[in-house]
This record gives sequence, C-alpha cells and structure tokens, in this order.
Amino acid sequence: MRYFAYIACGLLLVICQTTLLPRMSFVGYFFDLLLPMVIYLAVSRPRHEAVPFTVFLGVLMDYMSGGPFGLYLTSYVWLLIGARAATAVVRAENPIMVVLILICAVAGQNALFFAVFKASSEGGFPVGLALRIMGEQIGWVLLVGPFFAWGMRSAHQRSVRRLEKAVIGKVILAEPREPPGQQENNGRVS
Repeated sequence: MRYFAYIACGLLLVICQTTLLPRMSFVGYFFDLLLPMVIYLAVSRPRHEAVPFTVFLGVLMDYMSGGPFGLYLTSYVWLLIGARAATAVVRAENPIMVVLILICAVAGQNALFFAVFKASSEGGFPVGLALRIMGEQIGWVLLVGPFFAWGMRSAHQRSVRRLEKAVIGKVILAEPREPPGQQENNGRVS
C-alpha cells in the first residue's frame, strides 16, 4: 500500500511539474517538485524503500522532461546520498532543517544542470541567467518550503502512528488467551 501511495504521489508531482507549472506564467522558474519527496524518502524512510523509488522517480522524470537522459536520475541519487549523510549530522524532524536541506538540494541540482548544459553547448551558459534562475528557485523554496516540510513531517508522523498501531495490534493478537470461563485465582482454576 505504501508503494502505491508513493507511486501515485510521484506521478501527480511529475504531471504537475511537466504540464501544469510551465503553463502558469506567474510561476517563472519553480524548483523541482520531486526534490521534497526525495528528501522525505531519504530522511524518513528506510533505504530499501527510498532507493528503488528514487531511481523510479529519476527515470520517470528523465523520460518525461525531454532533457538529457540520466540528468534527473543522477541529481536524485546524489540528493538521496547527501540527504542521508545530512541526517547523520542534523535532526531532520526540524522543519527549518528540512527547508535548509531543500535549499541545498535546489542549489546542487541547478549546479549539476548548468554544468551539463554548459558542457553540451558551445556558446556557454550566461552566469547571470543561471544565478537569476537559482535565486528565483531558492525564493520559491523559502516561500513554499515550510509547507512542504510541514507536510512531510505530518505524513511521517501519521505513518509512524499507523505502524505502531499495527504492531501493537499484532502483539495483542499474538498473546495467548485463556478460554472464557476459566479464571486464575492464586494458581487455582475455578
């Protein structure tokens, strides 16, 4: 069920990023919507859940974006590695830290993208335009990043509560029960 929810959420974000956001003129250069999801997977989910889904998101985004194949996959895998390393140093439950990790992710992804575009084009990429795009994306992160951090935190808390409820339910069901009508009184059955 979790994997279905991850896939549905990932597909929704990919569709929003590739079809809806480019049509909105007031948005300009919005940051990659899948970055918060990859960060959530990196900081809140076990490795066996985070890695396959991150690879799936990277391949899907590479296929849908029309850019050089492997660009999004590379950025998402490095983001996963970096976010996991960052959680070893800082507490990722803090929404401010999640926003800071998201800002670093946007800067790192843009640096990778601009390096690939500069290497693939002969004329080069104007540094002023690159800084303006990155600044606008970081501004969007500062504007909507806390909402993403809050959403990730509440989703993680809900999943932990559901897991605890399921584990407690299994423990209660696994305990041996006495047949009805038999009660113990100081070692005697009445």
